[in-house]
Amino acid sequence: MSQSEFEKIASILTSAGVPFEVIEHEPVRTSAEAAAVRGQRLSIGVKALLVKFSRKGKVFFCIADIPADRRLDWKKMRKVLQASEARFASEAEVAGQTGCEPGGVPPLGFARQLAILTDPKIFEQQESEFNAGLKTRSIHLASAGLKKVFDSIGVAYFDLVE
Repeated sequence: MSQSEFEKIASILTSAGVPFEVIEHEPVRTSAEAAAVRGQRLSIGVKALLVKFSRKGKVFFCIADIPADRRLDWKKMRKVLQASEARFASEAEVAGQTGCEPGGVPPLGFARQLAILTDPKIFEQQESEFNAGLKTRSIHLASAGLKKVFDSIGVAYFDLVE
């Protein structure tokens, strides 16, 4: 669905001088499926979740990047966002906000400006992998390289997992 998102991510990584490998695979929807088709541990995966939240009567969206083997802690998320309410975005909202299908959402590089909140636990592994805009294409890179890119684009770091 989003070749353009993949190209944007590849461009961001290349411009930052971060080496990466592109992995082509069968379509996946979940982090567990992605890890299995890539032949990797679930713990090196970065799960990018689109969160819809309300604050002072207004609705917003953001991306929450967490380790693929962990679960988002909604209490922590609402506190960080100062939100009265927060939930996963619907499939239609995911497509509209990210240009990607669920299962293909990457942790960075969106056509729309979305705040990106990242749990620093994703850097506990030396390597990282994530779906790159498409459910059939992933990126593999050193976690230090991913952190370099996140720092350059202004990602905010918070404890977000259970």
